[in-house]
Amino acid sequence: MNFYIMIFLTISLMHCLYLYDYNEKNLIFKYKFSISTFIFLLLTLVLGLRHAIGSDYGGYMFDFIYMRNNFYNFEILQSQSLDLFYEYLSFFVIYLDLPFEVLNLLVSSILIFSLIFFSNQEKDYLLIILIFLSYYYLVLGMGYVRQGLSLSFLLIFIHLWRNEKNLLSWIFLFLAVLSHKFAIVSAFLVFVRPRGKWFYFNKYFYIFSLLIFSYLLFKIFEQKSIDEYFKAYSLEYSRGALYRTLAGAVCALLFFSKKSFFKKRSDYRYIYLSSIILLFLFPLSFLYSTVSDRIMSYFLPCIFIILCVIPNAFTKIKPQFFKFGLIIILFSHLFIWTNFSRQSYLYVPYKMIDYPGAIESAYGFETWGWGKAHMR
Repeated sequence: MNFYIMIFLTISLMHCLYLYDYNEKNLIFKYKFSISTFIFLLLTLVLGLRHAIGSDYGGYMFDFIYMRNNFYNFEILQSQSLDLFYEYLSFFVIYLDLPFEVLNLLVSSILIFSLIFFSNQEKDYLLIILIFLSYYYLVLGMGYVRQGLSLSFLLIFIHLWRNEKNLLSWIFLFLAVLSHKFAIVSAFLVFVRPRGKWFYFNKYFYIFSLLIFSYLLFKIFEQKSIDEYFKAYSLEYSRGALYRTLAGAVCALLFFSKKSFFKKRSDYRYIYLSSIILLFLFPLSFLYSTVSDRIMSYFLPCIFIILCVIPNAFTKIKPQFFKFGLIIILFSHLFIWTNFSRQSYLYVPYKMIDYPGAIESAYGFETWGWGKAHMR
């Protein structure tokens, strides 16, 4: 049995004990901080301490090598035009003469901390962690380092937004966009109030904002036109994106079927608008599977909230049965993906064999414990 499933089953057991005795005397409730800290350390190490595995991870490794070579050979901080915050984080690790795994571990710790923080704001915090483990933990584990960093800031952004801490929320949104450009899809919350009137300004301001947004989009893609960008992504096809976006659409339908149950929440408008986007992403995935899949990861907080709240919205089904059914689905996904997917061994340290230094790197060098001599 691989390590991912062992972690999932351990947290599932905690969750089951939590369900049957939900009160302040419950051990899971009483030791919530200790359990969250343990989960933070465990997931940070598992997600962060990876060796040379597939997908985007290898690309980020080569970017790191490029930046490090320039720093050692020419004493300049030069990148390959990655997103700004991720670049500075990389330069910080390079300046300290640390290996790429430390950068990955740092990003992992930021992501898992944000996840634990966000989940602890909800009553069923263990269920959020199980959803993350099963559904997007593996996807982010493929090496989408900037996307994971960006998602971590979005989790904090949404929490601050629903508590009406506007300035702080905008700062974290800014950090999210500087970590990965696609995070801009969550910027609609800047113009929507969590309470009172939906919108801050009149329609002319939003028209002006749309023009500014269009200009920024053009500047982002000026070196490679938007048409060519989407043409390139239309050639890529991901079967996993189809069922992931379908799951997001199902969550959106569950919300709309019981939306009155959510209306008292301070983040109701966020869930409402995000659910509309989730419904749109499923048909889009047939044309641009990679794009829709990446965009959907930024609406993971909405999925967390819906799946944590919706079990209590059905009067004819006990919440325990609904949650147990959801856990079985999540476990089945995790088990099938890690054991039967033809490509899973490329993306995760399968059965925890491929840890740093365990085998020769697939990229022709050992990354753990690099020194300056290795780079010259």
